[in-house]
Amino acid sequence: MRIAIIGDGISGLHLALRLQQLDIDVTLFGAKAPEAVRNGRALNFVARSGSTRRREELLGLDLWASPDTLAEARTVTVHGPEPLTFRADPDPAYSMVDFRLYLPVLVEEYVARGGRHLVTPLTARTAYDAAGDHDLVVVAGGRAAGELFPRDPERSPFDAPQRVLCGGLYRGIGESVPHSIEFHVMPGVGEVLRMPFHCADGHVDVLGLEAVPGGPLDPLCRIPYDADPAHFHSVVLDALHRYVPDLRERVDERAFALNRPADLVQGGVVPVVRRAWRALTDTTYALAVGDAWIVNDPITAQGANLGSHCALEVAEAIAAGPPYDDAFCRAAEERMRPYAESVVQWTAAFLRPPTPQLLELFRAADADPSVAAAFATNFDDPPAMWHSIAAPERTAAFLAHVRSRSEGPDASDGSVPLPSSASAAAGTPRTPQWADLTARPS
Repeated sequence: MRIAIIGDGISGLHLALRLQQLDIDVTLFGAKAPEAVRNGRALNFVARSGSTRRREELLGLDLWASPDTLAEARTVTVHGPEPLTFRADPDPAYSMVDFRLYLPVLVEEYVARGGRHLVTPLTARTAYDAAGDHDLVVVAGGRAAGELFPRDPERSPFDAPQRVLCGGLYRGIGESVPHSIEFHVMPGVGEVLRMPFHCADGHVDVLGLEAVPGGPLDPLCRIPYDADPAHFHSVVLDALHRYVPDLRERVDERAFALNRPADLVQGGVVPVVRRAWRALTDTTYALAVGDAWIVNDPITAQGANLGSHCALEVAEAIAAGPPYDDAFCRAAEERMRPYAESVVQWTAAFLRPPTPQLLELFRAADADPSVAAAFATNFDDPPAMWHSIAAPERTAAFLAHVRSRSEGPDASDGSVPLPSSASAAAGTPRTPQWADLTARPS
């Protein structure tokens, strides 16, 4: 069997590397050579979760584990009339490495292991051409996604960007908690994210502003950088002073600046769920994964992690063998959907004004470290996260469960071990995790 993968982002690469481990013939198509990615503009600012890092270990890619690449703490602050803050540390730590470093290394590793990487425009034409000599075409990115897979209106809650984004890599920002991710929420205004990051120039900080369209932060996120960098920096500092004064106090004005002009990302993302598959010929189908299937706003930092998760799910489906027909594509979509839909719903909830149950959870986390710890755990378990915030009664049940565990005899270390997926309690099928794959030959 021969598999073509269109797109060499994290989804396409994790899929290609896993299929390679399983001795399946795979060709990976990318829009740029590794060196062009290294020297290009910032693509995004990804925080890779513990589950994604474990999948990387499975793939033989435990390449970034030094302390300067890790975020071991997370703080959440809600500003406004009823301010609150809590610390919800990820365990294990998140890894924060510029994808201009990460993706080229993975491509080169894949090629060093004998893989084929072809640089070409990632269009529908590429997919149709690949269908001629491959048994399945997996589309993981590029223009081919929009050309092949139409928007699924029933699963796409938005038809326009829900945030105006202005994020970059900066110098001159101090941390209140070492190696920490800060998430600041200003209801009706937007969010501010600060997190440590490792790029080609070493340690920097991501500073991301997410503005509610039409809100007071919106025009500040649209200020151009190139016309007047000094004015741009002053606008960013003014925004921090107005909305996140404690973060502003940690900025050294003499050192504060964008690391490089190419380290800035501005714009907006339209969250979308597309149809997951279609026929290319009478016998060959195209299956969408990663951003080709689902694009999420970065507010929950789930896009790359979801793409990695789905890639290994698809690898297992492919490894079960042909035929790769419409029944295969339908089954592969259903295999990915429970986990993916949780991410879509959770992200949509965070983009909307906070619900009463979400504020209740935040208040509980502010008052009880065991709730904060459980909330942190759920960041790497989207089905459990969505279950815990989907409705008032579910949040109440989640809090009751956490408190009962924290009061039990096994809670002496302050941690709160939760069920592997709270969604199981709601009758939602659990999608297999990466650990299910370790029995496979490599």
